[in-house]
Amino acid sequence: MKGWFRMAAWCGCSAVAPAFAQSSVTLYGSLDTGVTYTSGVASAPRGGRQLALQAGVSRNDVWGLTGREDLGGANFAVFRLESQFQTSDGALTVPDSAFSSQAYVGLGGDWGTVTLGRQFDFVGDLLPAFAIGANTPAGLLAWGLPTNVSAGGALDNRVWGVQVNNAVKYVSPTFGGVAFGGMWGFGNVPGTVARSSVQSAMLSYTQGAFSAALAYFGQHDVTAGGNLRNFSGGAGYNVGPFRVFGMVSDVRISAAAPLRATTYDTGLTYAVTPSLQLGGGFQYQQRGGDIGSANQVTLSADYSLSKRTGLYAVFARGHDSAYGAQVEAVLGGAASGSTQTAVRLGLRHQF
Repeated sequence: MKGWFRMAAWCGCSAVAPAFAQSSVTLYGSLDTGVTYTSGVASAPRGGRQLALQAGVSRNDVWGLTGREDLGGANFAVFRLESQFQTSDGALTVPDSAFSSQAYVGLGGDWGTVTLGRQFDFVGDLLPAFAIGANTPAGLLAWGLPTNVSAGGALDNRVWGVQVNNAVKYVSPTFGGVAFGGMWGFGNVPGTVARSSVQSAMLSYTQGAFSAALAYFGQHDVTAGGNLRNFSGGAGYNVGPFRVFGMVSDVRISAAAPLRATTYDTGLTYAVTPSLQLGGGFQYQQRGGDIGSANQVTLSADYSLSKRTGLYAVFARGHDSAYGAQVEAVLGGAASGSTQTAVRLGLRHQF
């Protein structure tokens, strides 16, 4: 992230003593707070309108430490400790968890990088780059449709990815713009390797202004007798001040009553000036089992006050023909009807 505070430590004793490898530790963070107006909230009195100060909407509120040590011969050691919280009240997002966002250590070199610990799956690593939620300050206001696919149930398109516990992850070097990777998350269930385990894989390509990625996520025992499979793909292209992007995410659960949902996400951003960016996007979701469909329109404006600080505005309107619409993921409440509108003004800072 921009503006990270960097520290370098060297250790040496004398001209005849062996020199230790260079190491660095970086402290970084992101803060996001603003006011959100939401219409038609089913749980709210006075006509269902809600006005609230919320944190971590455009992007997660986090602080973290990341480090790298040169081991010689082009090899290195890495680590990351990242904590997620809410600037609105100072509380941890996951109670009683010091580093709920990420916590891993690993080794790397010309052969690639292996990391072990709590870390994001490849859908979360790659696909947000092709979604309206990450290309603009919309954040959770554009993640609501894919995550509300079954009104808060297990059938979640996971466009933003999930953190996987007890995971071993490999990412290859880049060959002519192509990279690949694989992940296994141990279920840690005695007597079995597969139960509650997670698998993820990816293939990416970047060449000049064009980038694309494919990612897979699988999880055993998501529901009683059901396993989840998620295939996602996306691409983006930069043309002068414009960026065009799009992605598709398909998720299925193999249970007694099989479930499926496919989400399409496409958008465009335009840098009016170096400080001002406008963006817009459209999402559409198909569901199996005659559950109906959903769609959402999102518009945004993002103004940078500096390299670290920015002001933004987001408008989102969603429609869900089967469930009550829920424009904002996680923090938002479901609507009493099939449509819902949200408007947010926010302040974002990185360090």
